[in-house]
Amino acid sequence: MRQGDVARRLDLHRHVARIAGTHPSGSVYRGAGGVRGHFHPPGHHGPSAHYHGRISPRYVSSSFQFHYYGHRYFSGVCWYPKWAPWVHWSWHLHCDPFWDPRPVWCQPVFYAASPRWVVWQTPVWVTLPVVTCGTWVDVPPVVVVGQDDLQLLAVRLVDPGHPDEQLGPRYRIWYRNNTDQPIHRPFNVMLFAANDEVLREDLPQAGVRVTSIEAGAVQSVDVRLPIDVYAMNRDAQGNPAPFATLHVLVDSHQEVAEAQEANNGARIAREEILPVDPAAFEVEPAQAAAGAEVILAGEGFGPQPGQVLVHLAGLELEGEILGWYDLGVRLVLPNLPLAAPTEAELIVIRGDGAAANPLKITVTPP
Repeated sequence: MRQGDVARRLDLHRHVARIAGTHPSGSVYRGAGGVRGHFHPPGHHGPSAHYHGRISPRYVSSSFQFHYYGHRYFSGVCWYPKWAPWVHWSWHLHCDPFWDPRPVWCQPVFYAASPRWVVWQTPVWVTLPVVTCGTWVDVPPVVVVGQDDLQLLAVRLVDPGHPDEQLGPRYRIWYRNNTDQPIHRPFNVMLFAANDEVLREDLPQAGVRVTSIEAGAVQSVDVRLPIDVYAMNRDAQGNPAPFATLHVLVDSHQEVAEAQEANNGARIAREEILPVDPAAFEVEPAQAAAGAEVILAGEGFGPQPGQVLVHLAGLELEGEILGWYDLGVRLVLPNLPLAAPTEAELIVIRGDGAAANPLKITVTPP
C-alpha cells in the first residue's frame, strides 16, 4: 500500500461485474442484507462479483439515484448520499501544513490554481506506462543530463463530485522530474474535458501551478473539473451525458525548456481512468458505544457499498452500512455486551475487494 497502485497491480477492478444501485428501469432489487445492485455495465454478461456487506434497510431513504461516471467497471446508476452533516464532515475533513490526516502515501501536493490555457500545437503523446491511464510504480528511471524534462506518469479518479454542491469530478495526476537537477521554475498541470481527441482553448478546464520539483522526484496533485463536464454530451435518448475524453497536460504553458515534449501529456478515454486506491483518514468519534453510529473519512471507497470489517475482542464482525460514497462511510458498530472499553480496528473494503488501511477506535459498553 505504501508503494501504491495496489488495485491496479492486483487487477481488482476486473472483479466488479455488477454495480450496486438500481436497475435501468429504476426499480430496486432488495436482496439479503439490504439493497443490492441489479445494473450491468455495458458489455458485461458474466455473474455478479461485487463484494458488499451488511446494508441497512434505511440506506435508500437518505440517498438519491446518481449516475456514476467512473471507470467502465464501476460506472452505472448508484445510490449516492444526500448532502448531510456526515457527508460534509468527511468531504471537508480539515487538512493544513500542521495536521494532515491522510496517510503519507496518498497526500497530493497542494498548489494554487493555474491560469487558463493559451493554445499551442501539442505533439503526438507517448503512451503512458503499463496501462491506459498510466502508473507511477516501478516506471523505469529516465535521467536527462544538462536539460530539463518532465514526464506525465498516471491519472486516477479520486471522486466524482457532488451535484448537491455543484462539484465536478476530481482527478489525481502523477508526474516526474527526469533530470538530475531540481526544477525551480513554476509550471502548470492542467486537465481538459472533451468529446474527442482535439484539444481546444474553449474546453472546460482546471489546473494547478507547481512551484518546484526536486531532481528525480515524483509528485502528485489533485485537480477538480467544473460540474458542467457532466452535461457536455448526449446519450441515445437525448439526455445529458458526460465528456468522453480527458486531456492532461504537464507544463501546459511551455514554461520549462525540455529535452522532449511528447511525454508531457495524454488523451485518455474517461471510462478507462481507474480510481485511486482506498485509503482511510479519520473516524468520528474516536470512542463510541457498541451499537452506536460512527463515520469514516477517506478516499477511493467507490460509489457503492462494500464492507466495513470490525476487528473487536478477537472477533471479525461487520458494521451495518447506513451511507457510502467515495470519500466516506456511515455505519453502525456491532452491538456486543462488552464489560469494559475495548480497542478495535475498522477496515473499509471496496466493492472490488481492495482494502483500505485500518483505523483504530475504542468501543465502550452499550
